[in-house]
Amino acid sequence: MTDIIDPLDSSRQFQVSRRVALSDTDPTGRLRLDACARFLQDVAAFDAIDADISEMGNWVLRQNNIYVSSLPTYGETINSKTYLTGSGRAWVERTSLISDVTSGTTLIAARAVWVLTNSTSGTPISVPASLYEIYGPLARQHKVSIRDAKRQPLPPGASQLAWQSRFSDQDILSHLNNATYLEALEEILHREHIKLEAGQKMTCQVSYRESTSYDDPSDTYFSITKEGGIVSVDVFFAKNGQVRTSICLNLDF
Repeated sequence: MTDIIDPLDSSRQFQVSRRVALSDTDPTGRLRLDACARFLQDVAAFDAIDADISEMGNWVLRQNNIYVSSLPTYGETINSKTYLTGSGRAWVERTSLISDVTSGTTLIAARAVWVLTNSTSGTPISVPASLYEIYGPLARQHKVSIRDAKRQPLPPGASQLAWQSRFSDQDILSHLNNATYLEALEEILHREHIKLEAGQKMTCQVSYRESTSYDDPSDTYFSITKEGGIVSVDVFFAKNGQVRTSICLNLDF
């Protein structure tokens, strides 16, 4: 898959297997995109707990680039594997792979940037040297930058979506959970009659610039473009005309 770095023999790798459950699928039985994001989030979180790096501070997701060659379906057993492939001053890049257990074929790959923040103030803090001792040299040798970190103005012409998050959508930091944003994307696909098949190839880029919460909600907007066999769906979560989080889904039909 595009731009995916393989682990070294010295890299710490963590993996879990699970079945695709009813709560993970749409009516056709394919894995929903928000459930895909949750699978990727879960394996990262479980690894952080297992490696004790969650004690360093709070790890906050800032960017997630997801590459899909095929979406698993209901009842399928998949394996999720994660390892670190780069870092910056206060963040690391985590590569995660979702593969079919039976064939070993990689179905989904993701490169995500997680920022280490102070548990009290929420400000970014430097990644300690002890993390590299745990994850190996690959986590240090690839330098990663954070793109689009600042708010951007809402693009003109975007349509508003009547969509509201719930109190139960918040995580332990009282932020809207990372995967929940993609529920809005699934709603847009349904309303705009864009049907995803299990074998659909796609890329999904998510940039989390600023958090949303139940008490501090964002308005949701979207735009759709079609050009050269590519359908692009852009979703914006904004407040006062400034984008806090954005999603760009590209589908190859």
